[in-house]
Amino acid sequence: MYVSSYLTLDTALSGVEAAQEQLDTTGQNIANANAPGYEEQTVNLVQSPALSVPGAGGNGALQLGTGVDATSVTNSGDPYLDAAWRQQNAATNAASTTQTYTQQIQSALNEPNGGGISSQLATFWSDWNALADNPTSSAAQQVVVNQGQSLAQALNTLTNQLNGPDPGQPTDPANAASVLGQVNSQYMAAMQGPSGSGASGGTLYNDAYNIASLNYSIVQAQASGQTANNLIDQRNVALDNLSQLGNVQVQNNSDGSVTVHFGGVTGQALVSDPAGIPPGGPLPPGDQFGSYSTASGTSATGWVAAWQQQFSAAAAAGTSAASLANTVGGTLGALIGLAGYSASGFGGLGTPTGGAGPASYPSPSPATQSGTVGTLTASLNQVTAKLASEVNSPVQSGTGTTYTLNPPFFVNGSTSSTTGITAANIAVSSGFTAPTAAGATYNDVALAEAANAGGAADTAYQSFVQQVGSLAQGANQQETTQSALQTQITNQRTSVEGVDLSQEMANLINEQQAYQASAKVMGAFSTVMTSLMSVVGQ
Repeated sequence: MYVSSYLTLDTALSGVEAAQEQLDTTGQNIANANAPGYEEQTVNLVQSPALSVPGAGGNGALQLGTGVDATSVTNSGDPYLDAAWRQQNAATNAASTTQTYTQQIQSALNEPNGGGISSQLATFWSDWNALADNPTSSAAQQVVVNQGQSLAQALNTLTNQLNGPDPGQPTDPANAASVLGQVNSQYMAAMQGPSGSGASGGTLYNDAYNIASLNYSIVQAQASGQTANNLIDQRNVALDNLSQLGNVQVQNNSDGSVTVHFGGVTGQALVSDPAGIPPGGPLPPGDQFGSYSTASGTSATGWVAAWQQQFSAAAAAGTSAASLANTVGGTLGALIGLAGYSASGFGGLGTPTGGAGPASYPSPSPATQSGTVGTLTASLNQVTAKLASEVNSPVQSGTGTTYTLNPPFFVNGSTSSTTGITAANIAVSSGFTAPTAAGATYNDVALAEAANAGGAADTAYQSFVQQVGSLAQGANQQETTQSALQTQITNQRTSVEGVDLSQEMANLINEQQAYQASAKVMGAFSTVMTSLMSVVGQ
């Protein structure tokens, strides 16, 4: 069998080419060590097919090595670590979002700094006690009225800070500064549908659009034999971003694409495998975001329809807002936990419409499954109801005699009656001038009012403050715990997928030596061939 004289040269050349591929890859790793989402790349080397020469080998043939081939360059991604990191990222963002809003609520109380409602209550009861010392003094009576108005306004302000001045219309710009208004705005910013071509919608749509676009590009690149590592890195970044919003489940497909399920929605993927789907239209193949229902009655489609159905199913099952929040995960889950939900949709926003364009909320409806804000509002209304009841019907200490003020001190400011008094509408009756009650003197009433200090209203408010404090403390602890876990899984992920510059420098030295060794073989072969040709030429 003829063996080419240039076999040695070809073998050495394969070593040079393989080492050069490794050097290029190592250089790229070093250059992108700090690039977000970049995964260390590795050159896969395999032995070139050996040349069999008839002889005395074990199988009757002598094997001659022919060098090495660089077959591919792959990322060092670990799908299990990626899944764990994204799950933790969703949990961390949920905890951070909850902490942000519970801190706002706690700050709104201004307790125990002396400027909150507790000090207003203490002053109110003290003013009644002062009035008992001089019950016919119009000035002392006016002090009580003024303090009652301040107390009512403090309750009005606090509930406005929670819900806004127009809680029946969640999209009213007047509510924007409230906690619930901010929650609603953040939800709408995330959930908007596309308003034009490309990634022109809310955060969720844009992330899904980018993943679907990269999916298609990766499938096309790999089908044509091109390396798609950089595209895969970009897609991983988009998937990481998506996991901030909610729970993400990623299925790797054989063609290089991924199928993505999101937010606890089962059955309907947010992004699907684009294989076999021809490009065309304003959306990339595999995009399954869909569209909201329209004012004309067209039903929602795609993932959006399944998302809305999840609310209906949860409401029918009596699922709490906290449980649905855990199912959804991430920032969106935290927003649901804060605002609550109804069968028609998120919080008080109702079912959005808008087709393929931006979502709008024309028919807000109250959340039937209360979230944190709704629960606290209900507690604050209980405080208000107890306050109004105590003041409007004080009980004489010792005898247990109940006095009914006429006119009542506290009323519903919207109706001027004692029906339906809440923190949002409590006010001092415009007709109140002196503490008048049948069968009682001004002094009797004032003393009975002063005896309310430390009573039902004070106790209810203290419980409310403790409720908020417990929520805020729990949110802080949860955020600290989840952030620590996030740091731990990030370090694990980086150690496997990231670039270790020390290791890369060691690789660079080895690869340079391999390149030089193969190059020396080629040089030696050239010298031998030159000498041989010189001899033959003589």
